[in-house]
Amino acid sequence: MRSRLLLLRRAGARKLLRTFTQSTAVRTDLRARPQLPFLSVPSTRTRVRYLTTERKAQLKYEIKTGIKYTGYIWIAGAALLAAWFAIVQERLERRYPTPHEWRFRTRMDLRGGNCARYEPLPGKLTDWLQVGWWFETTIARLHDPKIDGQGVKDAPHDCPPGTKDVTAKSEEWRRGYFEAMMGYAKAAEYMDGWVLDKSRNIVFPPGVMIGPSNPFPKPLPPGYKGAPREEDCELRFDPPDAIYLRILCTPGFTNRQRIEAGLAYASWLEYKGIAGPASIVYEDAVRLAASERPNLPAEPLDKKTWVLNDAAGPPSENLLTSLTAYATFRARQGDVSSALPILVSILQARRSLPEPEQPAPAPASLAAALNTTAPNKKTSTTSNPWSLLTKLFTPPAYPPPPPDGTAPPVRDPLDLCQEAALSLHIGEILYATAASPAGREEGLGWTREAVDVAEEQLHRLPPRRTEKPDPARAACRECLATGLGNWSAMVARLAREERARKEAAAAAAAAAGQKAGKRRAGWFGGLWGEGVAGAAARAEEKEETSRWAAEEKVIEERQRRVQDLLEDLKPPPRGILSFLQA
Repeated sequence: MRSRLLLLRRAGARKLLRTFTQSTAVRTDLRARPQLPFLSVPSTRTRVRYLTTERKAQLKYEIKTGIKYTGYIWIAGAALLAAWFAIVQERLERRYPTPHEWRFRTRMDLRGGNCARYEPLPGKLTDWLQVGWWFETTIARLHDPKIDGQGVKDAPHDCPPGTKDVTAKSEEWRRGYFEAMMGYAKAAEYMDGWVLDKSRNIVFPPGVMIGPSNPFPKPLPPGYKGAPREEDCELRFDPPDAIYLRILCTPGFTNRQRIEAGLAYASWLEYKGIAGPASIVYEDAVRLAASERPNLPAEPLDKKTWVLNDAAGPPSENLLTSLTAYATFRARQGDVSSALPILVSILQARRSLPEPEQPAPAPASLAAALNTTAPNKKTSTTSNPWSLLTKLFTPPAYPPPPPDGTAPPVRDPLDLCQEAALSLHIGEILYATAASPAGREEGLGWTREAVDVAEEQLHRLPPRRTEKPDPARAACRECLATGLGNWSAMVARLAREERARKEAAAAAAAAAGQKAGKRRAGWFGGLWGEGVAGAAARAEEKEETSRWAAEEKVIEERQRRVQDLLEDLKPPPRGILSFLQA
């Protein structure tokens, strides 16, 4: 009975509780409460659609816009790089012209070699490995009949291997080929002995290779890892001797080009210490230059003394250049007795050369007419936009061929600077071989004259407006710097010798005065006699010493004054279109 009562009570309580929870008042209170998201319990059964139709459209738009603008940026960057590359190549073409009949890649390689040779990076030395690679690539393309070597044949069998016959090509092609060959030979001089490790494709300097031919290898320079082995190495470039011999034996080159190559080859042999073959090459270049003009009234050169013959008339430019190189070679080898007459004859021949022709002055009426018409025409030409556009898109013309060197030169600034260099050589020889102070002072006088002429010509040259190499300026600058150095060394040596001589004379006079003083009767007489002799010696010493000391101060002031002339300052930039100016 009791258990049934308990069950009935529990059933009634559950019914009352269910009625209370389902009442209207309670439901109204629950609905009035705020329904906040962070107060609700998350449900695992709830599914949210993040990639809706609107979201898909937005993502597609953003992706397409990103791709579009990324493409625009890449296209603009590529256009800027292409424009910059074209401007750089145009600038290099105007500075280092190339034959127009070559393909663009071949012309670019030649320009790259010249730029790497003459314009290294700021603060860096010339990378001759890169220079040699540029010229080597250019020559390979010129030898390939499928690229730019159409009509190039192999030279006869008696020529060195690899020699080509370029007689069938045009003058511009042959001139560009000669320029590439000479640049390649110069790079091979600096890279002589460098080897290529074929297993790693790395170039190593000479002397570090491990092998039977090099039992004592040098330590590796900083930056190199692992010494190469001889069985894995080969010479990176051809030897300079082989390249120069190819140039000398190439059919199609002019005598001037052969003389230039011969002098460079002889200089290389002299640098390597092979004086005998170098002398033979120098003599061959002189003989070739002397045989260019067979119709002269007399032989241009004495075959025994190598002195110029005045009866033959003015010598040719090739003969003057080759003979000067041969005379300086003899002087460097110690044969100054034969070198001095040759240099003197060359200097006399240069001083007797004709002056450059000056344009005749125009009549007064013609000058007035030109003054009224010419400026307007020039102004209209320079201010015409069409002429600027034509100049912008027209490739620069390849320069005309230089003179062949068979005619006598004129006394232009370059010739005057070469005269100063001859005076410098003569003064150095006279000073070095003089046995008396008078002979040394004569050599000093020749050196002073050379310095004056070189400085005067540098002042007369027009200001440098382009970055093109100026042979006259380079020759005068080199002559002035060398002359000032020789002058300073000569005066310093004369001053030292004069001081040593005066010190010895003063010591001897002092010793003689002491002996004479001892023989005098009184103490005051000996002191008086020694004082007079000593004062006279000191006065004479001061006079001689002050002369050389004063000249040393003059040289120092001269060096400070010409410092601006010796520095190779670049011209200031002239705007964005400066590469179009000559």
